[in-house]
Amino acid sequence: MIATPMKTDTDALPVIAPLHLSEYESLPDLVVSAPGVVKLLGEHTVSHHGALMAFSFNRRLSIAISQRRDSSLRLYAADLNERKRTNVSNLKYRREDRWANTSKAAPAHYFDHDGPPRGYNVTISGDIPQGLGLGSMAALSCVCVRAAATLAAADTSDDAIAKAVAAINREYYEQPVNDRAYLATIRAREGSILFIDAAKRSYENLPSPFGDYALVLTDSRVPRLPVSQELLDREADCQHGLSILGGKSPPGLRAYGVSDLDEMMGQMPEHVRRHCTFYIEEVQRVKEARTAVKEADIAVLGKIVNKSQAGLRNHYEVSCPEIDWLVKRAQELSGAVFSRMASPGFGGCTITLMESRAMEEYVKRLEEYERIFGFKPVVWTIGRGTGMSAS
Repeated sequence: MIATPMKTDTDALPVIAPLHLSEYESLPDLVVSAPGVVKLLGEHTVSHHGALMAFSFNRRLSIAISQRRDSSLRLYAADLNERKRTNVSNLKYRREDRWANTSKAAPAHYFDHDGPPRGYNVTISGDIPQGLGLGSMAALSCVCVRAAATLAAADTSDDAIAKAVAAINREYYEQPVNDRAYLATIRAREGSILFIDAAKRSYENLPSPFGDYALVLTDSRVPRLPVSQELLDREADCQHGLSILGGKSPPGLRAYGVSDLDEMMGQMPEHVRRHCTFYIEEVQRVKEARTAVKEADIAVLGKIVNKSQAGLRNHYEVSCPEIDWLVKRAQELSGAVFSRMASPGFGGCTITLMESRAMEEYVKRLEEYERIFGFKPVVWTIGRGTGMSAS
């Protein structure tokens, strides 16, 4: 088990510019950077007219671009030491291109079928942990779209970028995505917690109440299996439950209470009722958390977040024994405020808020985790992250 702080958030330009210069022998014309994001509450509701509470932390992903004289598109993933090459007139999706597809999809969205008038050199680099639900893919999508929009002299407002990212997912990847899902990356601000109401299409940056408390991410190291179908099944259950209730979307399930679900016992399958219960209660929890954050009531916020974790385990059924163990051990600590899964489900990491004095005892308890489950967890303390930027 390794316990180490994440490095301080820094301006992206001094970090990525030397990488770009070394690869292409030219400095970048444009650098766009976006932060990693912890989705504290509501991640499983926001795409279906729900609500979300999230904050950025001090790891980032950046893209650097310089224009070429020919029509080549050269792509360099510095952290992977991988390179891809194509032509701006050939920006089609290719499965084997993996990470490079996102870099091709953005200009394909903004330029006509012949592509941009000239080619580009592209460098991508970042230190957001991957595969843990901490926003690495969202950051990559957002920086690529923001860069392409800038080069195309298109609208680079927050809403425009979010809508473009969602459109690219529909058109290029054939994946339906709600644009609200990307606002946590685009609209995150330093020292703030972002509240998003997807049904009202509104957002609000609230002053963070975390103060001197330690924010701790713990990677469970549970092998990451594909979970997208499991999550889609739960979303489908919520839509099924809504149809049984006779509701429409929007406003969707948020127009109902748990008592409405109880009245449907016998008509609604039990697993559908459980998943709908989580959705309804989670939206309410996000609203209550907004009030707690505005009032800087850290104790009330802690109770809300802990109840959300119980809902993820008992109602939405996306937790797992390893996550449950980590959360329980953290919540038992003197000085702990809350602990909750911070990934989409079935593994990933937890986010814990605790007094700094509790950190040593928490790390000590994790020694037992490795003996029980056979995985060696990794722990980071994280700090404030800045918002999305371009230079």
